[in-house]
Amino acid sequence: MMILRRGLLWCGVAGSALFLLLMLVNDVIKPDYDPVRDAVSEAEIGSGGWLQILNFVVSGLLIAASSVAISQTVNRWTGVLVGFVGAGLALSGVFVTDPVPTDHTTWHGTIHNATGTISSVALIAACFVAARWQATSRWCWYSVLVGIAMPLTFVVALGATESLGIWQRLTNVLGWTWLIALEVRAMRTPMTSRA
Repeated sequence: MMILRRGLLWCGVAGSALFLLLMLVNDVIKPDYDPVRDAVSEAEIGSGGWLQILNFVVSGLLIAASSVAISQTVNRWTGVLVGFVGAGLALSGVFVTDPVPTDHTTWHGTIHNATGTISSVALIAACFVAARWQATSRWCWYSVLVGIAMPLTFVVALGATESLGIWQRLTNVLGWTWLIALEVRAMRTPMTSRA
């Protein structure tokens, strides 16, 4: 049971790290793509878009798998929220986004935006819910600050269209590194000390 739990938590670490890594690889290799201006999701569109689609799906499924172990180790609600993070991320790969800006919103772009929003909101909420788990001053402050910083950087991204990509990537780095920290912290915790 302990080996399975650790394996699932490693899935969450791998999913978060993979998302960040492939996001950065796409920034370098995708033709006609500007990581300063373009949203991460826009890497799904056009030539080479399969890499970002795969990134969303595989990272999302790995993170969703880790939600079982998070429920057992941290608490049920954090596990549920992490499950929504992973599922929303995976669905964001299945339903490809529309270009930004766009004059015509497609049905798959609408679903992409909805699932991406659910995933982001769930990750922000997980920061606050998990802040109380085995709360040390440092962990609590880190979780709360990430939970506040993520929506703030996202709002800045929406207002700064010429540098939207930079701000959105900062939001991603904040969220995924926090999730990695949660998963690693959960690995170091016996199941009996669940909150």
